[in-house]
Amino acid sequence: MLKHAIPPARFFSQTPNEIIRHPRLNGTAVRLLQWALSLPEGSRETVQSIGEKMPEGRLAVRKARRQLEEEGYLHTRRSQNPETGQWTTQVLVSNVALTTPEEITAAFGPSDQDPPVGGGADQALGAYPLGENTEENTPNQPVPTGELETGAANFLARLGDRTPALRLGAGEIERLAPLVARWQALGATEADLYQALTVDLPHSVRSPAALVTYRLEARTPAITPPRKPVETLAECGECRDPLPRGVRTGICRSCAGLVPAPSAPAPTPVSLNGIALVRAALAGMSS
Repeated sequence: MLKHAIPPARFFSQTPNEIIRHPRLNGTAVRLLQWALSLPEGSRETVQSIGEKMPEGRLAVRKARRQLEEEGYLHTRRSQNPETGQWTTQVLVSNVALTTPEEITAAFGPSDQDPPVGGGADQALGAYPLGENTEENTPNQPVPTGELETGAANFLARLGDRTPALRLGAGEIERLAPLVARWQALGATEADLYQALTVDLPHSVRSPAALVTYRLEARTPAITPPRKPVETLAECGECRDPLPRGVRTGICRSCAGLVPAPSAPAPTPVSLNGIALVRAALAGMSS
């Protein structure tokens, strides 16, 4: 294979061959990552805004984004302002795979500062608000209780028993329990959580904690208002007819003799002219 390449004098990005030749990243994922890494410092681009400019289409970009997250090149972090209660979502892209919680935390930096942009000499990093399925200001989100977080930790501990690819360590369970509890505070059941975390898993999960974090943050369920219970009417102890609304026991007014029994209907008077017509008809038939 012959190759002709002229190094650009400006406006270029360096991409490791490991990304270009990655066996599990499709072309859209590689291009999405290269595009994100090429953004200048301070850019307000989002994954969604990049995807809208790519000809592959939104569904292809969404699948590519999942691949990048599962391989450790894209990570999401949500943090809450302790004073205002507002939530902010940050997305970090890296030109090296970050697969351990320590690596991811170090790359993001402290959570109480502005979204980190740029990076060191050996790894290019970018962080910007997530553009899909995320609300940056959500002060009215339900706050998980301690009881919910305990149940969430137990769910995460059992998750690895049912799906070994998602087995988590004690520290990871402690860190992820508040995210699970937030789902439960929104009305999600353990069946909902298990479905969200295990559907369409990749063949090889390199970082279970990163995958679980991404799915818990990116797929937060909508708040479902509780259904209003249907009121049922009690029955009369004698005739089994419904009792008035709000009465739970006893007999109805009819069985208690408070409603007069309906009188028998009066017989319908027969017209004399009608009888005469019938007799005339019968006489004609016999003659």
